Amino acid sequence: MATIVQAALARYLLFPREACGPRQCVKGDPKDTVPIPYHEPLENTTHTVLQVQGSVSPGPKRIPVNVFIGSNGMKIPVIVRSTDTIGKVQQEVLKLSPDLGASLNLIYNGKPVQLHQTLSELQVKPGAMFITYQKCHGG
Repeated sequence: MATIVQAALARYLLFPREACGPRQCVKGDPKDTVPIPYHEPLENTTHTVLQVQGSVSPGPKRIPVNVFIGSNGMKIPVIVRSTDTIGKVQQEVLKLSPDLGASLNLIYNGKPVQLHQTLSELQVKPGAMFITYQKCHGG
């Protein structure tokens, strides 16, 4: 398979190219290029389809995480999916402890996280700890 890709790349590089505006146009006669060696079963094929063999990813994983409430030292375990957002984590925490209020700000890995960020984007591992903090306005 690698030889097919290498041959196609070599064929592409052999064509002289001239600039035609913002794109590059390929010029030349395909008859004048080096023939591409085909894999034996594909030699007389005009159309092929590649299909992935083996197992496919099972989808989003369920991740157990903890949220540490700094004001009272309470730790709340939450199970979420890797595709969930920080907003979803906050909703799950508020279901379990509604007294925390609407301003539940979270820190992960020493940095504040945004509501739209996903757990997979943040590379959250099972057992990760989120810490709550309060924003102080003024001075």
